[in-house]
Amino acid sequence: MSFLVHLAFFAGWVGSRIAFPSSWVSSSVGIAWFILFLSTALYFAVFSWKRRASPLQGLGYGIVAAIHYPEFLWKLKPRLDLSWEEKKQLLALSPAITHVSRPSSLLCPFCKIEIKHVLVALSGEGIGVRRRPVFCPRCQTRLDCCRFCVFFEPRSGHLLGWGEDLTSGRCTLIKKHQSVDEICSSSVAQKLKEMGWHTLYAGLAIPDSFSPPEECRTFQFDERKTLLERLPCMGKERVLLLRLEEAIYSQPSSSSRSG
Repeated sequence: MSFLVHLAFFAGWVGSRIAFPSSWVSSSVGIAWFILFLSTALYFAVFSWKRRASPLQGLGYGIVAAIHYPEFLWKLKPRLDLSWEEKKQLLALSPAITHVSRPSSLLCPFCKIEIKHVLVALSGEGIGVRRRPVFCPRCQTRLDCCRFCVFFEPRSGHLLGWGEDLTSGRCTLIKKHQSVDEICSSSVAQKLKEMGWHTLYAGLAIPDSFSPPEECRTFQFDERKTLLERLPCMGKERVLLLRLEEAIYSQPSSSSRSG
């Protein structure tokens, strides 16, 4: 079930309370919801148990599926021991959230074209690129840039939110001695100079977030930054889908194995 189904039942329960003063109608709606919730949770719990989930884990998966099915579909189901066909079916559904034909493809946030076979799942839950640099073939924007990188810190230093300025900042991975004028505001730089500090060992200044420094050797997408540029599904769901895609296309299909 999804939140909309729960909302529909709640609306029906409220409506029945208003339209029919007697309690049996609203009670019937509540009982119907409870039966549907319980049966859905049990179904997906059994589904998970059959795919090597532990008893407690399977029960939790079933409850999540009953509360909000998309959460189960994209974040929990890929972790189960799925068959080759089930993995294939899940990948076929993935364009609904990735907006591209395969999880390894990247959607240019500016001209909205698909760049195929670019993304790769990193260790942990990170997303990187197979090769660098990555340019959009239409608008020539570089997409493996600081602007979308987890190691890039915007100059403002505030928590990321809608409207955050990602134009410039600093790299938290590459550090070197730099002039205080380059990495500090004018007032702070002046005070540091008065104290005898003309350089600081700090994260490399990034004046243009679309142009990575020459020293850059590591890139990983930051889900929050990609959301600011309307890049869909660049978090845990995408990592799991990337691993499914790798598993699917690195082994023969069931039909070829049986042949």
